[in-house]
Amino acid sequence: MATYDAALVLLGDSSEAVLLQHRDDQSLVSPNQWSLPGGHVELGETPEQAAHRELFRETGLTTSELRALWSGPWPYEAGFPHTLTVHVFRGRTDARQQGVVVGEGRAMVFVPRDEVLDRDLAVTTAVVLPLHLGSAGETD
Repeated sequence: MATYDAALVLLGDSSEAVLLQHRDDQSLVSPNQWSLPGGHVELGETPEQAAHRELFRETGLTTSELRALWSGPWPYEAGFPHTLTVHVFRGRTDARQQGVVVGEGRAMVFVPRDEVLDRDLAVTTAVVLPLHLGSAGETD
């Protein structure tokens, strides 16, 4: 079984909406679900560097600071045969929806804070969002 590291970004805007990616049906992981932007940590890269790189690649956005929110094993997902350690970082942006690029997936949307748990969430996103929501105001 292969072992990998992944970095995800929980990015909040000034209204505390969270940027979520609607994955397409071709995705190998969590198809047709809503997730945080992110991807694999490449050789020689720290998880934080990967988080910055993936955020820009998938959304066109940058943020000056990312802080570690959670790290742990990828929750079980049927059909996903990898052992994966996930590193989730959170940051803040002044960007607005019209400044977001959809670099991967069907959509990349700032979802209002009180609506994020109403989506069909990918497994890791479902674990991490409640942690974030329970610590309001700590995205700066």
